[in-house]
Amino acid sequence: MIKRYLGDTEGVTLIELVVVVAIMGIVILALVAPEIGRFRSNYDVRSCATDLIQNMRVARAMAIKENRQYLIVFQPAGTPDITVNPQGRYLIGFDFDGDNNLITFSTNNNGDTFGVCKDSDGDRLPDNDTEDANGDLVPDCVRVVNLSDCGIDIIFGYSSGTKPPIGPNSTVIPDSGINFSGTPPTAEFDPDGSTDKLGSVYFQQTARGYSYCVRISNLSGATNMWKWDGDKDNNDVSTWTEIR
Repeated sequence: MIKRYLGDTEGVTLIELVVVVAIMGIVILALVAPEIGRFRSNYDVRSCATDLIQNMRVARAMAIKENRQYLIVFQPAGTPDITVNPQGRYLIGFDFDGDNNLITFSTNNNGDTFGVCKDSDGDRLPDNDTEDANGDLVPDCVRVVNLSDCGIDIIFGYSSGTKPPIGPNSTVIPDSGINFSGTPPTAEFDPDGSTDKLGSVYFQQTARGYSYCVRISNLSGATNMWKWDGDKDNNDVSTWTEIR
């Protein structure tokens, strides 16, 4: 009786096991995928804000090292042309001609530049600086950071997406996301590392409404970063958390 009972018993087939595992995988993926998307969206915009802080520190260090003022020039999307600047960008370098911008090309080793450009052909001019080799309308010796490199939904400010009610420490947020003065708006670092301009830059991930703020907070050139505690689905939140 026992032998006959055991002999008639069938185990789980390989096909059944594969089906069960596949169903479990689909369920887990459905639960985890939204969290992965939120994590990636937050990571993209936070990385972009962190890059600006690091580049501000680099510009400050270069100003001290070279004993000359360094600028960070902010260009919202479409400036000067949507084809070369679809999401916004900023330029870093020394403003040779003092026009408060970093788009002057060299004609006699006198263009805007970041550091000392390589001169491999010995013509006493920085390589590629008499032309715009990559076609971005910026001298090739000026450092350019494109927000499109951070992700397709990363922009300055709030021309679209979700705008927080107020900024860190109850400050007003401009729609452009850039409240440095100047035309174009610029952050400046003097040869002693100080600055005479305070201001903030807001980055947004438009799909989910995540926002970060980078600020030069005092005249010594110190920088800070905040994350908005709200998002697209919680757009009435007015608090910010300081990250660094």
